Amino acid sequence: MQHPLENIAAQQPPFDPADAPVEAVLGRGGRELRMSFADGSTAAAPAETLRLRCRCAWCTRARVDARFPAAFADAAIVAVEPMGGYAVHLVFADGHDRGIFPWSYLRSLAREASAAAHAEPAQAA
Repeated sequence: MQHPLENIAAQQPPFDPADAPVEAVLGRGGRELRMSFADGSTAAAPAETLRLRCRCAWCTRARVDARFPAAFADAAIVAVEPMGGYAVHLVFADGHDRGIFPWSYLRSLAREASAAAHAEPAQAA
């Protein structure tokens, strides 16, 4: 009889390894996380976006209770701590240090931020 965990172990990782950057650095004084990928592409995620989109239990509960801020204008990242090969733990200047951000999630947030930045000038015209 096969143990149930053997099925899980035989599966592909629950993230796309291509989403793990070869380099991740803080830019603009901690106001963005810049990532470079093996395929030569780059992406940047603003610290405010990351703080707003934190999925930790504390932030999730604050959203449910309608106590979560609409903005973090002074958001800055002060530390990036690797979590295995699939994620990072971000520490923010406001003291928030509970979120684990999978690389796939960070890359998607960076894509959203880039799309929004490109759409803004078109809307203003």
